Amino acid sequence: MNFWCDTPYITAYVRNEFLHDQQKGHGEHTLCTVFGFRSEPMRTPMFQIMLENGAQWARIPIHALSSKPCPPMDLKLVCWWDSFSRNCQVKEIAFLRNHRVKAIGRDGVQRPGTYLMSVLWCDGGWSEVPDQSKDHHIIALDTGQFIAYPNNRLLWVDPSWIHGEVPKDWRSPSTNYTVEGSP
Repeated sequence: MNFWCDTPYITAYVRNEFLHDQQKGHGEHTLCTVFGFRSEPMRTPMFQIMLENGAQWARIPIHALSSKPCPPMDLKLVCWWDSFSRNCQVKEIAFLRNHRVKAIGRDGVQRPGTYLMSVLWCDGGWSEVPDQSKDHHIIALDTGQFIAYPNNRLLWVDPSWIHGEVPKDWRSPSTNYTVEGSP
């Protein structure tokens, strides 16, 4: 079981209300370093952070984190899905490093941001179903808010070679392919 993973070290801000059990600190932010990821099924993606005063916090939800102080976003716009499994791998995919991206929210709004890392799920129900398997790509929006979005809700931007429209009739694969298990 790998429910805790190292992440790339990322300088960020945590919303202070998450350091005070939502009792106070609203609208205030504290500088931190993100250094770990924790996955618990049916929970929003969570992170480990270290504060400048040496305090380490666990289980900080993604909507508590940002690259700069910013107003909070609704959790439904920050993350499409809860964690799929206790088993995951966190990786900064070299090809996507610092890549610009447009994230398509549940509200249909495209929000620009920059790629940080990916969470790749395994051994957990939906993560094994072909048309339901979704990686979480962690993005820092230009507003500052961190988000976790799947492949099919991101449009990558690279003016040197990415162009054209994405076909609207594409569908996720619904078949598992196997050489040894084929009927």
